[in-house]
Amino acid sequence: MTRAFKPFGSLLKRLLGGSSSRPPKDLPDNRQNGSDTEKRLSFMLESVPVNLWSTDARLNITFSQGAGLHLIGTSANDQVGMTLYEVLKTRDPGFTPLAAHLRALQGELVRYEVEWRGRSFETRVEPLRSADGHISGTVGIAIDITERKTLYDALQTRNVYFAALFENAPEAIALLDERDHIMRINRQFTTLFGYADDEAVGKNINDLIVPDELVEEGEKLTAEVAGGENVTAESQRRHKDGHTFWVSIAATPLRVSGEPARVYAMYHDISDRKRAEDDLKALLLVDELTGLHNRRAFITLSEQALKLATRMERDVLMIFIDVDHLKHINDTCGHLAGDRALIDTARVLRESCREADLVARLGGDEFVALMSVDSDQTAEIVCERIQARVEKHNRETDRGYRLALSVGATRSKAEGTMLADLLAQADTALYERKRGRPVSPALARPAVTHSRDSTPQDTM
Repeated sequence: MTRAFKPFGSLLKRLLGGSSSRPPKDLPDNRQNGSDTEKRLSFMLESVPVNLWSTDARLNITFSQGAGLHLIGTSANDQVGMTLYEVLKTRDPGFTPLAAHLRALQGELVRYEVEWRGRSFETRVEPLRSADGHISGTVGIAIDITERKTLYDALQTRNVYFAALFENAPEAIALLDERDHIMRINRQFTTLFGYADDEAVGKNINDLIVPDELVEEGEKLTAEVAGGENVTAESQRRHKDGHTFWVSIAATPLRVSGEPARVYAMYHDISDRKRAEDDLKALLLVDELTGLHNRRAFITLSEQALKLATRMERDVLMIFIDVDHLKHINDTCGHLAGDRALIDTARVLRESCREADLVARLGGDEFVALMSVDSDQTAEIVCERIQARVEKHNRETDRGYRLALSVGATRSKAEGTMLADLLAQADTALYERKRGRPVSPALARPAVTHSRDSTPQDTM
């Protein structure tokens, strides 16, 4: 505000009576120019929310003008001739406006803010000196800053609300600069990732919480947001102790005028949801009764198994199995007994196959097994192993019926073999064996057929 007074120095003296000297006779008469300047000043004072006043040494108001007077419901005529004590309605020397004028009479320049009649003013009071330099009074200017202060207070309130929301948000939040360095984190970020403020602020977010194998993905995400995109993603992030977990990420650009783009990133732990999804996927791929893979899982996994066997240059063995007389067991012993027969069949097949072999229930009474085999592992050996397990089950378990399985098998080179062809060949082998066999609760000896690529020693 110091600059605001300098252009009006000599004019103020004339307006406020600070100088009574007249121009020398041999100089041009500038009274008309002075009058015009005073009019312009008066117009300016009445056009902007400013109050300008002066007092004498006894604090009698000698001048008062400005549009700011109208904002507080008064005018120059109401104040000129009054004392400052009357205007302020106090003689308390501790009252800020009065104290400022008393200090100005002592030669000080005083600045302060004051609330007056519902308005806010930024005020400056300084000594008014006569031509000989003696303090003859005070001069003051007050600028109405009500709107600015209201806006400032609103911004301050908004900042307080933002800070409260930021700190108490249920999501982990990080504010990043243009280089992906953390500028600020909230309490939930510390809870989720284990890092306190002094451990996180200033660190690169990708170095801090992104697993090494996902750093490129993390850098791409923040680059997209800095470019103006709102991004949502699901990925894994790393805790301070080193373990990784699934989070959902919502990131948005935060732009401040004249500053580089920043990133506002929120993280939510979705580990429980991911586990539930995995459990659901497992249920969708597992036969609920037997615990074996279901048809969907078998088709998906067998394609991968064929590719692996092809890379290893190994043969594959497809075995098709069904439970004999299941309808008879259901009709005579009840459906619970039929379910028990299916469960026993699944256990027999698991015990007959290796852990790496793919065993599944296709549905109803049909089961299937796919395995890669060495040159000395023949279809006959595997089928005899299944038969031996069934016989052992019947000796050790009394269900009121004998478990009997029909088995068909085919062996083929993995390369170039289609899953559908293997299933069809094994199914044909099974039903060729069943055709013509007398209906009997006794266990049927398995039949085995081979594809054209089968080796001679596999022939039964």
